[in-house]
Amino acid sequence: MGFPTAADFKPTAKVTLPRVLRSEWTKLTSLRSTVWTLLAAIVVTIGFGLIVCAATVADFHRNGNASDLNDPVGTSLVGGYFSQIAIGVLGVLLITGEYSTGMIRTSLGAVPHRLPVLFGKAIVFGVTSYALSLGAILVAFFSGQAILHQVHGGVAIGDPSVVRALLGGAFFVMTIGLLGLALGTLIRSTGGSIAALLGLIFVVPIVTSFLPGRWGDIQKFIPNNAGGALVTIDDRGNDLLSPLGGLVVLLVWLAVGLGAAAFTLTRRDA
Repeated sequence: MGFPTAADFKPTAKVTLPRVLRSEWTKLTSLRSTVWTLLAAIVVTIGFGLIVCAATVADFHRNGNASDLNDPVGTSLVGGYFSQIAIGVLGVLLITGEYSTGMIRTSLGAVPHRLPVLFGKAIVFGVTSYALSLGAILVAFFSGQAILHQVHGGVAIGDPSVVRALLGGAFFVMTIGLLGLALGTLIRSTGGSIAALLGLIFVVPIVTSFLPGRWGDIQKFIPNNAGGALVTIDDRGNDLLSPLGGLVVLLVWLAVGLGAAAFTLTRRDA
């Protein structure tokens, strides 16, 4: 009777999506940096919203008017534009961290078809970031409106388009996070992926704003402006898409980004 060989060992469990999701959830929650980054995103969402609302009320008392009172919901949700950076960077790190440590070989070895790894990460991270962002946005909204009510500038959650703006704000933040995941998969480098993400968020809007004539309309279709269309209620005087148009544009960005990431993941060596 000889020693067992590798051929004698057979897997007793199949690779299924629930098992991949459980694995990705363990990866997401086991890193202390992930927890701190998510906590920072929550604090920024709520903190900046409260600061801007308080500053708006102070400006009203000092000057007798405040332009931010025209869009009280957007005023209380301004922190989302900052928290998207933390969520986007975390999306990058979820995949580039595995490439930098070599753990990606273990992940892809356990799931040879590869795509369940990417989509498992996207589902777990997307659901987590959406739920946490929505919770922080709701806290920022109710707290901010309580402050704005001091000068009779707040709104209620039952007012027209308010729920749409709150749900849309969380979807916008989640989209940036998933785009970070897609860029990390495409570029593999943490520094390069973060630079590309920040360029998409900050540099592209500036560049497109200088384009002449109808070319300037391109800026409507970048993620930041498409997300702004979702959270803006008072659309007077702005040059944004409709809320439905903004949602469609973000969905297209997600489809293209994750689709390109899936294609490259299956074509390149780990």
